Amino acid sequence: MRERFNFQGRIDVDILNGLRYSIFLAQDYDNMGKNLWTEHADDLSRFVLGQDDVEVLEDLEAEQQTVIARRTDITKRVRINGDEAILHVELQLRESTDKPMWARNAQYQGYLVGKYEMPVYSNVIYFHPRAGRNDPGGYAYKRNGYEHTNRYKVIRLIEIEGQEILERQAPGLLPFTPLMSPPTGMDLERWVQTCVDATRTSAVDQKTQADLLCAIALFGAIVHDAQFFKERIPEELMRESKYYQLLREEVARENTIENTLALLTDQFQAEAVNDLTPALQRVNDLQKLRQLLLAAAKVPNIEAFAQMLNE
Repeated sequence: MRERFNFQGRIDVDILNGLRYSIFLAQDYDNMGKNLWTEHADDLSRFVLGQDDVEVLEDLEAEQQTVIARRTDITKRVRINGDEAILHVELQLRESTDKPMWARNAQYQGYLVGKYEMPVYSNVIYFHPRAGRNDPGGYAYKRNGYEHTNRYKVIRLIEIEGQEILERQAPGLLPFTPLMSPPTGMDLERWVQTCVDATRTSAVDQKTQADLLCAIALFGAIVHDAQFFKERIPEELMRESKYYQLLREEVARENTIENTLALLTDQFQAEAVNDLTPALQRVNDLQKLRQLLLAAAKVPNIEAFAQMLNE
């Protein structure tokens, strides 16, 4: 989905023309994953836990999961084989960069065990094929009469046999199948086509199918050529998806910010523009961003733009 802004205020949109996946941040994939987990909790929980006897009882609120300015991605109270537990899942596009995953997970598990006083089944799902290869899956020490052990399951999608997932006929898993391992002897293009076909023929209602198609295009392009999905998933099939508009608005927002910064940099000192960039990137109101873009072409100085930005 690419947008081109001209200064008459019109936006031309070419949905899924490369979809400009490159502008999406890890947070965008994270949000899509969380949405899928909300709507297909049973499918995804059974996949992660490796058990069929799983009942999702409650989606625990994010406000209850804050840990030192962090929030867990997925936290649900479940019943597995008759016993209640907390299911915790972290969705990772690539490696954890600011803090090792084992350290983050120790924080999360400690908090959840302390708050809910029940077992926590913790998992990390890595989307990108090169991510998570060195994740130790835990942290432990035993010294000076003290010991501690923290374990979690590392799930690298590239290590999952994709055909087995397709055979489950679990709709919630379909968007992730292009990131899984294809059957032996099947080339990647044929495999991705198989995943798209399975999504288009899944036994779900039209709106759910639209959501799944939008999600498989987004996640699939992490690894595969986005043009592949553009050519094989007609735009009209995705227009009913609630994700479609969200992605459209996100691209519009990112492009508008990018164009605004380019205009400002052409006119004013780069250091002054850099100082304003974080505040501009925090603006979520697309209408305000468009107004700022138009203003960027006309303001007499950077101070005037800063005043508009902070209003």
